[in-house]
Amino acid sequence: MRIAITLVLVSILTIPLCLAAWSAPQATPDNDKYAPLPDQILKAKTVFLINETGKAKFGDAVYKQIKTWNRWHVITDKAQADIVLVVTDKGGMQSMNPSYYLNVVDPKTGNQLWTSRTTMQGKLWRSWDSVAESLLGDIRKRMQGNS
Repeated sequence: MRIAITLVLVSILTIPLCLAAWSAPQATPDNDKYAPLPDQILKAKTVFLINETGKAKFGDAVYKQIKTWNRWHVITDKAQADIVLVVTDKGGMQSMNPSYYLNVVDPKTGNQLWTSRTTMQGKLWRSWDSVAESLLGDIRKRMQGNS
């Protein structure tokens, strides 16, 4: 009887501890959350911005996000840029959920280094600022763990 009571007490005390350990979020370093960005993006100081969407207000929103972030300096000479940011869209406004892309390109080779993608998320009233913030936010969160 005494052994049975001891087993019940041990079980009662052990189960909550096991559940707490099992359900607790596992601590992982920030740099393990996302695939690493190429060094060229991490080390970049200057960017050249190309807006291929045909939407000037969207290009302005991306420019504003870059300036607000204050990590890169936007320049007007592509040859002097560390990286080129190319903003494109697919599907256009005729689509119920158009996609927007921020392609990071090496200005010397033309090689694509990284691509971020977002959609209107089914909200055709979503602002250009919100879309631009999502695109740059993808790179920003990856840089936080890698810089």
